[in-house]
This record gives sequence, C-alpha cells and structure tokens, in this order.
Amino acid sequence: MSTLPYYISWAKQKGADTFNIKSVDGVKVITDDGLELFDMTSISYQAHFGQNHPTIIKHMKAQLDSIPMSSPKGIYPGKNEATYELLQYMGKLEGKIFYTTGGAETVENALKIARDITKKKVILARKNSYHGATQGALVATGDWRHDSHQLPEDWVVRIPEPNDPDALKKTREIIEKVGGNNIAAIIIETITGGNGVYYGDQAWWDGLSALCKEFKMLLIMDEVVCGFGRTGKPFGYMHYNVHPDIICLAKGITGGMVPFGALWTSAAIAEHYEENILSCGLTNYAHPLGMAAMKGVLEIVKDQKFLENLTTVEKVFLDELEKIKTLKNVKAVRVKGMLAAVDLTSSVEGKKFFKKGLYLVSQTNRIILAPPLIINANELKTAMKAVFEVLQDAN
Repeated sequence: MSTLPYYISWAKQKGADTFNIKSVDGVKVITDDGLELFDMTSISYQAHFGQNHPTIIKHMKAQLDSIPMSSPKGIYPGKNEATYELLQYMGKLEGKIFYTTGGAETVENALKIARDITKKKVILARKNSYHGATQGALVATGDWRHDSHQLPEDWVVRIPEPNDPDALKKTREIIEKVGGNNIAAIIIETITGGNGVYYGDQAWWDGLSALCKEFKMLLIMDEVVCGFGRTGKPFGYMHYNVHPDIICLAKGITGGMVPFGALWTSAAIAEHYEENILSCGLTNYAHPLGMAAMKGVLEIVKDQKFLENLTTVEKVFLDELEKIKTLKNVKAVRVKGMLAAVDLTSSVEGKKFFKKGLYLVSQTNRIILAPPLIINANELKTAMKAVFEVLQDAN
C-alpha cells in the first residue's frame, strides 16, 4: 500500500507520480532538490496569474482582516461590487450569478437549473469532453473519466464533434430521434482543454444556436478552462456570436488561489426564480475569500501592463509553436490564445519534460500547454525552447 496518508487524484495509488514542492515564485515551482520548474500548464489550467500573485493575495489578506466568512444569505462589503464587476467583464449585465466552490459544482448546478427550468431531463453533450467529477457533471463528461463509474444511462445523449462530417445534420437527427420535448439543454466546452484544444467554427456555433432555439433547448457553455483571458479574449464565447443561456466559470476566476466558481444565468432564468424557489445552495456560497480573490483577478485583467504583456506573449507562443510544428514527431498543433495542444506520432514520457525543468500535461501522443498569462517573453521563450528540445530528442 502507498505510504501516503491521502489519495493522489486520477491515478493508481501505487507508484503515482508526485513531487515535493519547496517554494513557488511567479511562474515557477521549486522542488526540494532545487529543480526549478516552469509551470507550463498553469497547474491544472487555473493558475492564470502565477503561483503567488501579490494583487490576489492583497485582497484575500484584507478580507481575512475584515469578514473572513459569511452566511450564504449575508451581504457584506464587496459582495455586490465584485459581482457587478464580474458581470461587466463578461458583458452580461442583464443576467445573475450563482456562486460555487469549483467547476464541477458549477456544472452540477447548471444542469440542475436547466432541468428545473425546462422540466425536461436529457442533456446533449460531446464524447470528447470533461465537465467535472461530481455525478451529474461526470454523466455529461464523455472522456475516460466517465467510464469507471456507475452512472445513470438515460441522462445524457452524445452529439458529434464540431469537426465531424455533417456534424450539424447528424445533431439534428439525434435531437429528432430523442425528441426536443425530452431535451433540457446542450452543454459544450467552448474550447476544450485537456481533451485536445478542439473548438467549432462560427458556422457550427450558428447552427447549434439555431437548433437550441428551434427545439427549445437551453445552451450551457462550460468556460471553466477557457475563461478569464486564457484563449485570447476574456471568455471563449466572445470568439463567436453566440448567446448562451447559462455560462459555467471556475479555475481562473480566482487564479487558483482559492476554490471558487460562478454560474451565470440569463435574465429569463433569473426572472423565473423571482416567483419560483431556486433549489440550489452551498454552505460556502459566495465565500468572502473567493469573492476577494475574484476581485483581485478582475483588477489584474483590466491592468494595462498585464494586457500589453499578454498581447506580447501570445505572439511569442504562436511563434514558438510554429517552430515545434517543424519537428518530425509532431502531427498537429491547435492553439487558441495561451492554450495549445501538440499531437505527436508517439508518446513522450512526462519525466523527460520534468527533468528539463517543465511542468506540463503529457498524455499518450499529446502534450497540452497552458502557460500562466503573466509569464514574460523571455521566460516563455526559455520554456518553449526546452519543450522543443525534449520533443526533438524524442524524434
């Protein structure tokens, strides 16, 4: 049996990959043996602003000194202000926010609300997807994490991937077979993260939106990975002329500094709950530390220096990925902002990247890159050069 007194997530416990952290510094993690690792995956796509951003810490410390915890029904200084700031940043002032403590809870409540509003049960979702590890979110999830659990079989129906032949036509056929009167919503990751950075084009989004309107299905957009500047715009939906009914947020909402999430609902949904009970709640709903960290994030993402640096490093990222494309063992590269997938002809062991001073997601025949948005050009060039060298040596 493993000697650790706690579990390692998503792993066989015997021989699970771990490493000892001595300290953190900006975009780097320093291990016990002195190895400096560039965090090229923003931990798990949430550390947009590095490991210890002073602006987020400042807001959290101030909150600890004033109101460190609150009743879910409590209204305290900053709660209204931070929420209005979030709505303004989203460009969604007409809606309302329900707060959670993470991505899976956000998706879980999105699905509950969709079913409650429509009085229908079935959710449409893609096979190539991940929406969270709670039961409802796992049912919607299509990747390998779905398969190892005993989940309800009639809650979700799979639709084609955006790049599949005749994707919209086949989606319509599925809807007609299931019956629009049985389908509550479609849930879609605007841009997938760990499942390969896939996304639909404008025509696909237009078609999907039209199907939702025709068959009276809600559109839920899972922005947990791609929100808060990750994809080159504040939110992924801003790349497309799309108007979701529900938007799921987490990860970058606090830069990973505290577990937190948020669910935006349209004005129509908010109006429904004026006279109907919202049967959703959490002990740590709108927790003051989460609200404070989010306020810090919203301060950072509006800062001109941050925005100028982000523009610079996005170009550097693209340039370095173009170099990586030239390697013989690279099949394809997909990139949106500061999120990229590199498909390989064969797998490269994660330890090879680690030894080169890189912390990143290494999968079978693929790596995912999601550098912190605060990384500077020189740091990014150094880290990407190391990625290039590992892949080149593996040729």
